[in-house]
Amino acid sequence: MSAGLQPEDWQRLSPLFDELAELPAVARAERLATLQPPELAARLARMLAALPPDGATVTLGVSGFGDQLAHALAAPAPDAAAPRSGDRFGAWCLCELLGEGGMGQVWRAERADGLYQGQAAIKLLRDDVAGPGLAARFARERALLGRLTHPGIARLLDAGEQDGRAFLVLEHVVGHTLSEHVRAQRLDLSARMRLLIRIARAVEHAHAQLIVHRDLKPSNVMVDDAGNTKLLDFGIAGLLDSSGQQADSQLTQLSGRRLTPAYAAPEQILGGPIGAAADIYSLGVMLYELASGQLPFGQRGASRTALEHAVLHGQAQRITRSLGQTDDASSEQGPGRPADARRAAGDLEAVAAKAMRRHAADRYASVGSFIDDLERWLAQRPVSVRAEDWRHRGRLWLRRNAALAGGAALVFAALSLGLGLSLWQRDQAQAAARQSEEVTRYLTELLASANPDRHGGHIPTIFEVLEKSRAELKQRFAGDELTYLRVLDVMVATYSDMNRHDIAIPLAQEFIALNARRWGDDDERTRIARLRLARIYTALNSPLEVIALGEPLLPVLARAPAGSEQENDHVNLLYQLIVAYAGAGRFADAEAMHVRAWPIVQRQFKPSDFEYPYYNAYLYQLRLAQSRLLDAERLIEATRASWATAPAHRARFVTRLRQHVWNIQARLGRPEGSVAVARQIVTDMDALLGPGNSSSQRMRADLARHLVELGEYAQAVQVHDELERMLPPEAAGHPTLRLPRESAALLSRALAAPTRAADWLPAAHRIADELARSLDISGPPWAEAGMAVTRVALRLGDLPLARRTLALLQAQDAQPWLRLHAQLTSRIAQLHGELLRAEGRHDDAVAALRQRVALLDALPQPQGLPHWRAQLDLAASLARTPEAAAALARADTLRPAWLAAHPLDALRAELGRGTWQPHWAGQF
Repeated sequence: MSAGLQPEDWQRLSPLFDELAELPAVARAERLATLQPPELAARLARMLAALPPDGATVTLGVSGFGDQLAHALAAPAPDAAAPRSGDRFGAWCLCELLGEGGMGQVWRAERADGLYQGQAAIKLLRDDVAGPGLAARFARERALLGRLTHPGIARLLDAGEQDGRAFLVLEHVVGHTLSEHVRAQRLDLSARMRLLIRIARAVEHAHAQLIVHRDLKPSNVMVDDAGNTKLLDFGIAGLLDSSGQQADSQLTQLSGRRLTPAYAAPEQILGGPIGAAADIYSLGVMLYELASGQLPFGQRGASRTALEHAVLHGQAQRITRSLGQTDDASSEQGPGRPADARRAAGDLEAVAAKAMRRHAADRYASVGSFIDDLERWLAQRPVSVRAEDWRHRGRLWLRRNAALAGGAALVFAALSLGLGLSLWQRDQAQAAARQSEEVTRYLTELLASANPDRHGGHIPTIFEVLEKSRAELKQRFAGDELTYLRVLDVMVATYSDMNRHDIAIPLAQEFIALNARRWGDDDERTRIARLRLARIYTALNSPLEVIALGEPLLPVLARAPAGSEQENDHVNLLYQLIVAYAGAGRFADAEAMHVRAWPIVQRQFKPSDFEYPYYNAYLYQLRLAQSRLLDAERLIEATRASWATAPAHRARFVTRLRQHVWNIQARLGRPEGSVAVARQIVTDMDALLGPGNSSSQRMRADLARHLVELGEYAQAVQVHDELERMLPPEAAGHPTLRLPRESAALLSRALAAPTRAADWLPAAHRIADELARSLDISGPPWAEAGMAVTRVALRLGDLPLARRTLALLQAQDAQPWLRLHAQLTSRIAQLHGELLRAEGRHDDAVAALRQRVALLDALPQPQGLPHWRAQLDLAASLARTPEAAAALARADTLRPAWLAAHPLDALRAELGRGTWQPHWAGQF
């Protein structure tokens, strides 16, 4: 802190600065004139002079805070160019100013790069918050918010910094704020509570992802004409203020006052630790306001200081006692009072009071418990906070079952049954509350453990925090299996989202085993656990595991009623099995899954829906596995029209379709299959999903493979090096992802620099060892890694290693599915022929290479570059024989017309001159 500003000065100036910064210039000057002593007003005037004319609030960064503040006290900041309609921020063009606030401006924007048509809301943060480390903080926040997929949360689509101005791109929500909606629709109390439950469910989802909102209020909730709620500005306060740090950190102390006092929990105002309980408090304030039309503490429009004092020292009246007062929402700022507000008496009053208790530990243990009580109120069942009131419970039971009160005996029997049911419900509710409390306590401690003071000043990543807690998980919940299952479910999803499949898979397997033991193999919970693991294996391209998990579930899911959640599970499993059967070479089974899935897709979606043409992506992968390249191209090209109209939350799926298009175009030599197009797709993926995301990892791997096929080995090495640099520190170590990546990179290096055999062979032997003994990799990834190591061994002249890895690939008992996969079988035949030729077994080599060419000839559609390479290899083996000229002539006809210079052209020249020497091993 600067020498001229002491902590006690900041305590006085901070609330006044926040209050004055949001006032228009005239009102600000009038308020300054009333402040005493004059020295205080003068200092505030100098601080406020640093603001631009629009009156936005200064938010100071972490680094160099004292210097920044001293500069603000000394002189105004230089003017920054005001944003205007037509300005570009990333891929978005500003169209219309939607609003202004203390943090900056919000604009409606349209997509301007031609990738797809869409609208977004861009929040332009003040350019004076851009300090050292801002880009890294944005990247962390974007990665965190990218995990929020709840339909009730407006998603963060992108974030960045341009010309010194930070910006956030969010989903554009058309509608009215919560207060405006309930006033305009004149909603009764029940309808208001249903809206609040939807909002709370979105908050609950965020808490499960270790994210606390910290600024819940009606103006941060939009409601569309259909009554759907969207929670806005999720994580923005965390981004600008504490970034998830504890309140005793420097950042929280200095910038943690960006809050709305009327809805902020006492610990937020006091600068204490902020956890999930702060959001529960804000939900309680919203409940009180929706039920009464008034704020529980202070008056609407009061100063910040007055509101903070009311929250910290005041007492909220019961909702029904406040109804005799004038509805302060008549100023068009609040939600207004519902006509049946007196229905809030008793239960809703108790729920609001518990949510707003001054001490965080006294509030609801979780948002789920808060939701449970609201749902009990809607169902006219007793809420948990009044469970001890037996007369109250009895009255509610009789109200629900009035028809049974005709005779004394029936009343007595029904009352006994009802009380017994209530007891059971109470036990169930208490058990659920205990579980929720344990889960919330665990998540709260998890958030608290991110305090950099506990890590030597280092701000830990989510992965580091999770890993520390994972080691203590079983011991923490020993004896409480139900709670352990709930936490385990969250952990599986989190690690899977982070691509740490090496950790997610054993956790998912344990999750399945525990559910099966507790509920049985046929229980829905066990089935859902198996589906989750199948999705993980689908992401890993491990078809054999997907089939083993998914096939037994098909008969049960096939009976699901139309439109049910189970039907969604059914069709998603069919999607996965189409791809899995294709990867395993079981094409007839894949076609059968298509026959079952397509009618469901046609029933669930309209042709104009993005999901309708996106179904082609699954068929594309089937046609690709069948070597029907032209059919695959036709299918994926048919999705182009949907790219421009895809909703914003489907943007990553659009990039996946672009990746598929590029892949097939590259194989067929189309113009869009260029390296430049691939680079642009990678750039767009990194911009949309963050650097090092799994989609751009796959795209870079595809580009490197294509460069190897083109003979551009040095470029392929550069792409592999770039891929390794972009991998996040916690990049997945699962063999299904790691071994294909390592073996492909090794092949590129061996082809580019074969004289450095001593550098490459130890890694090749290590990978071969893992492929021989690992049970964690199978299917196409296993075969691709094995073939790459075999090519490396042939190129570097290590024939024993080549024999060893080739024997693994040819062991049909160990990998029977390979026999069904013509593409992979033909490539193995190629390697076998090269090995036989290197061993001097000429006739056997020719037979193997003829088999390779015959398999390619039998495929339904032309294969392009692989076909030419195979025929050229055969021609090389037939050199100086009567068949040589015909074999070489056929190779010339198979050479793709689009192919530029290729290293194998030198081989063709040697064959034409009759000077060929067998030194091309491993290059086919």
